[in-house]
Amino acid sequence: MRRCEIALGCFIAMTAVRCGGSPPVAQTPEQRPAESASPVAELPSGPEPPPSQELAAGIKAFDAANYPEARSSFEAAAKKNPNNYEALYDLGMTCEKVADKPAAEAAYKAALVVKPDLEAAAASLSALYVDEGRIDEALAIARGGLAKHPGSAALHENMGVALAARGDQDNATKELAQAVQIAPTDAMFHLTLAHWFNVWKVRGAAPHLDAARDIVKDDYGMIASIAYEYRMASEFDSCVKTYDRAVAIKDGGEVRLGRALCKLGLKDEKGTLDDLQAAVVKEPSYAPAHYYLGGRLALAKHFKEAASEYGKYLLLEPNGSLAAKATEKQKAAQDAMKNKGGKKP
Repeated sequence: MRRCEIALGCFIAMTAVRCGGSPPVAQTPEQRPAESASPVAELPSGPEPPPSQELAAGIKAFDAANYPEARSSFEAAAKKNPNNYEALYDLGMTCEKVADKPAAEAAYKAALVVKPDLEAAAASLSALYVDEGRIDEALAIARGGLAKHPGSAALHENMGVALAARGDQDNATKELAQAVQIAPTDAMFHLTLAHWFNVWKVRGAAPHLDAARDIVKDDYGMIASIAYEYRMASEFDSCVKTYDRAVAIKDGGEVRLGRALCKLGLKDEKGTLDDLQAAVVKEPSYAPAHYYLGGRLALAKHFKEAASEYGKYLLLEPNGSLAAKATEKQKAAQDAMKNKGGKKP
């Protein structure tokens, strides 16, 4: 697919803003603020492009999570009116939903050609560049957007994350804190700042995690992310309580493991073992829970069961990040069994 250059002439060819034919993919919880119900609801006030049936149809399909249909409609709207920046921006969002990042980039850039002060497009494009590790490009777009919209929390956050990725801790902190100051009721800005405090191993994460926790209500993905960052901050009591909320919404291997590790931080051995055992029952295919359960069983000298759990991990993720350690620990547990004369521990 051809990628759109920053020139109005590229709008003439329909291929310049097409997303291609890839089908929608399963979405994981994004570490970004959730989109509003309508994809154009974030766009600034002011003169709007003439409404079209294609744009309305695209918004309706987008809201229904029918992304292939939404994509086709936004493409049609952009073809009908190449200056329809709403359609171009919405096309970019839809392409991101189906993991077609090159097409999303082209659509956002096209929208910015039509309307250079379109804050939403600048924020989305700079975030896309951050996600792809294209830090110089992310900084350029974020700086350009902030020159026009100095009060944009999203652009300050993107600037902060890009600076953090570059290793500029002081300026990254200023930008991320500015995002929180502008939008104190947005949980994601608090969570992002807390995350980087944890990465930098400096104090200050807990108040922002508290704020995010109180804002998110029943957002499962955000609750689990906040709980994880509590663990990274060694705030184990808050970690357990926050994972309690996640487990109550949707029980599963990952949140059980997370809560188990927080209970381990509180030296609650029984609670740790109970959660790990529940994790492998609730979600037998979640490999990390088997690995950590193997560790607790080995510590209790239940070597046969420990070796079995390490083996289950290796069956599920033979090339996983813990595979080398699991292989080593499984052998150690098997050797310990032999040293006990082959008796069950």
